[in-house]
Amino acid sequence: MISSNEADRIIADSTEALGTESCPFEQAAGRVLRETVEADRDLPPCNSVRMDGIAIACKAWEEGARDFPVEGVQYAGEPPRTLADPQGCIEVMTGADLPTGCDCVVPYEYLTVREGRARVKEDFAVKPGLNIHYRGSDYRQGATLIEPGQRLRSGEIAVAASCGRTSLMVSVKPRIGLVSTGNELVGIDEPVAAHQVRRSNVPALRAALLNMGLGEPACHHFADDEQTITEGLGSMLEQSDLVILSGGVSAGKSDHVPGILKKLGVKQYFRGVRQRPGKPLYYGKKEGGAAVFGLPGNPLSTLVCFHRYVIPVLEKMSGLANPTEPMVFLGETFIFEPACTFFLPVVVEFGEDCLATAYPRPPHNSGDYARIVETTGFIELPGEDLSEFPQGFATRYYPWI
Repeated sequence: MISSNEADRIIADSTEALGTESCPFEQAAGRVLRETVEADRDLPPCNSVRMDGIAIACKAWEEGARDFPVEGVQYAGEPPRTLADPQGCIEVMTGADLPTGCDCVVPYEYLTVREGRARVKEDFAVKPGLNIHYRGSDYRQGATLIEPGQRLRSGEIAVAASCGRTSLMVSVKPRIGLVSTGNELVGIDEPVAAHQVRRSNVPALRAALLNMGLGEPACHHFADDEQTITEGLGSMLEQSDLVILSGGVSAGKSDHVPGILKKLGVKQYFRGVRQRPGKPLYYGKKEGGAAVFGLPGNPLSTLVCFHRYVIPVLEKMSGLANPTEPMVFLGETFIFEPACTFFLPVVVEFGEDCLATAYPRPPHNSGDYARIVETTGFIELPGEDLSEFPQGFATRYYPWI
């Protein structure tokens, strides 16, 4: 049985980014960018006005002018007007081109406009460049605006749109198969006896994948029959980049999955991690083909292992450059005895100091799935060498997706 850190290393070393594809701009939200987006022109593309007011020539102010005849109005989206009289002014709206011949903008709150004349208050400090956004002062044409490996969120989409990008090169979405096994599992719409449980793990994982923007996975359930599992997994391995199984990977007599995967050409990298919950975690990969996670069947173990190990694989497959790894502070001392990594469900709250504090909500056992809805995620306590974690201990936090 290996440590969680060793499991991380093995998984990372065997995972590569998937290929790329051209994606229409309208469908790019949430995808991972795999090319550089550059400015197609200077930003801003012209000398523009930052405030509603009047545009003047500073020289007129320096020569004593305080009362300026209004020559017209410059609206946003119009070609720039030209100041005909150096002693005059042009009313300007925010975002408009700076009129030619002007080098200062005086906001409306510092002047009065009556009968076609604008008078500037004596105490206003006029200087060249005031309230003007000069062409190229943010970025020059050809400057890199978005690096590859960024998820296309609202900000990135806005930048790409401003550059006129009608399509973007993004990561191919991984083809994902979800499988549950076990004779004790019945569909959520079927009659359920006391010795049976409804299938909840695959719906939970499917929801997480949909929330991640990865699209609809292929979902299957196989009874504890070696031939059925062999045929089903054989087909899925050919059609998937990642297969995620829930159940059937422990050491019980009905846990056929590891042996079947071996027959199907999947190399086992590990089968068991020193952690709680989720000790019987399986990871393997078919040469040149799909990666396979065998998650423990208990609902809490399934979700913990998915968030802790599977999500980083999906992020790397997608070419994500800088996955987030939030840190929180433990809100109270927590003690546990086994020498292993412990994943502790918590509720994270933000105090007046804006620090994120995690308050333990330990489950009764790894099958206590109902406890999940009372928590916001879980923290990782590296218990290989420690058993007591004091209040204020800083650690990694995994929010539920």
